[in-house]
Amino acid sequence: MLAMLFDYARSFAQTKLPALLIGTALFVLLRYILCRAGAFARRSIPHEAGLALFALYLCAVLSLTFLPFRLDPAAGSYALDSTLLAIARGEYAAGSWVWAMMLGNVLMLVPFGLLAPLLWERLRGLRVLPAGLGFILAIELLQPLTGRSFDVDDILLNALGVLAGALLALIIQTLLPRQTAALRA
Repeated sequence: MLAMLFDYARSFAQTKLPALLIGTALFVLLRYILCRAGAFARRSIPHEAGLALFALYLCAVLSLTFLPFRLDPAAGSYALDSTLLAIARGEYAAGSWVWAMMLGNVLMLVPFGLLAPLLWERLRGLRVLPAGLGFILAIELLQPLTGRSFDVDDILLNALGVLAGALLALIIQTLLPRQTAALRA
């Protein structure tokens, strides 16, 4: 299973890295222009670095969930039956590929739950969950328009990832209060 995850990460880096770099560069450029124009107050270097990291992360998630992009609503699908429930009921024997995909769905949203509360006070603690769920739902609802699928399991597993990230953020904020305050300055 670990080898599968490494293969997937290598494939991601080879196929989606250009979109990742372009998206992050556009964010940094836009942020610079807006700060210079006075649209945003200048913040600390740690905060700006955190925002750039968050932008990089968002570009990674969007490229992972939407690339290659093709506008093809007819090819999209809605998976409303849950593989997780079928596994729990003993109706489905999940192979290593299924477990790797489930783990990947959890891990994909851990950074959202971790970084957002560290960067924005109003998302501290479990208040990040509605923002994370909104992000997850936006992705899942748009995916069928691009020929991909809406999957109930993705929503559940992604939400679990946001929750895990939020708990990690709470631990970090408790152990390192000065450093996390510097990220918000």
